[in-house]
Amino acid sequence: MRAWVRRWVQSCRDCGTRKARAKEVIPPLRSQGVGDAGDRWALDVASPLPVTDKGNRYVVAAVDYATRYAVVVAVPSHRAPDIANFIVEKLVMVYGPMRELVMDGAPELNGAVVEALVNALQAKQLTPVPYRPALLGLVERFHRTWKDMVAMFVSEAQSDWDRWLPCAAYAYNGARHSGTGYSPNELMMGRRLRTPNELLRTSGVTQVGVFADYHRALVKKMAVATEAAKKALSKDQARRARYYDRQVRRHSEFQVGDKVWVLRPPRGKGITKLAHKWVGPARIEADAGFDNWEGHGREGDRPLQLPREVQLLQQLARSDSRAGAERPDRGRHSGRGRGHERGGTRRARLGEHGPSQGT
Repeated sequence: MRAWVRRWVQSCRDCGTRKARAKEVIPPLRSQGVGDAGDRWALDVASPLPVTDKGNRYVVAAVDYATRYAVVVAVPSHRAPDIANFIVEKLVMVYGPMRELVMDGAPELNGAVVEALVNALQAKQLTPVPYRPALLGLVERFHRTWKDMVAMFVSEAQSDWDRWLPCAAYAYNGARHSGTGYSPNELMMGRRLRTPNELLRTSGVTQVGVFADYHRALVKKMAVATEAAKKALSKDQARRARYYDRQVRRHSEFQVGDKVWVLRPPRGKGITKLAHKWVGPARIEADAGFDNWEGHGREGDRPLQLPREVQLLQQLARSDSRAGAERPDRGRHSGRGRGHERGGTRRARLGEHGPSQGT
């Protein structure tokens, strides 16, 4: 009788959709391959900014994973056609087609125009998990860098920040990167960027030698620099992993076939703090790797997958397969449960993939 009462209480749908609690899982930091120069770009939009005298309000930036080279431009709007023009004019026409393009889930970055362009380039578009800016840490960190630079020179009205944006990008690409040991321009273009001080110290233009000799020396220099940068980056990744792994807690306890509750807080007008936040139960169908899982929901057997089958990074709480189906349903948007099964006393949170070391 006691076991029956316990199972009956644990199968309460309202309790499951409201009282489910997740245990945070922080797995170890994983390394991410960067490829060659121009293979993978991270793209993001910084907004909103003060409207400049030229009408610009947004900044579109892209950073190459292998060289850390940054391309940035100020734009008045960030619609899908604007993003597509940036990809073609500033990236493809200058550095060649990329193999992978990493962007977040913003509508202007995942619209039909951008998707058609990426498919035409035969590239792969990667979309990290929403609300996980660390997965785009490479370009997010660049945004912070150029903002700190521009803030030192912008006028009091802040209406000329787009004037200083190219200067900040030039300084960034010409500075030595702590991860690779080389400047981004040196790895991308094969030479260091000069500064006004260097021009003052030189006496004049050096005589141009044989172009064939210059080409051989340039190719050799870039090969040596690329190999040294990869080794330095590996050491930097190991150092960052040791620092990050100090907060590792435990791995996910989920297994294929488990029933889970999915944290999907309701949004919209009329939603109160008494609304039930969990939906389901969903059944785990496959291991997506990196302590993440793929599953199917209860409603219409809809797959629980993020855009472009990126790893499922949602908060889940375990649900027992013995959950009772005879419990009454309640409206979720009125502050009550939505009528989903609940069972089992074990609760956990789906392991979240830590920041990628490609950043």
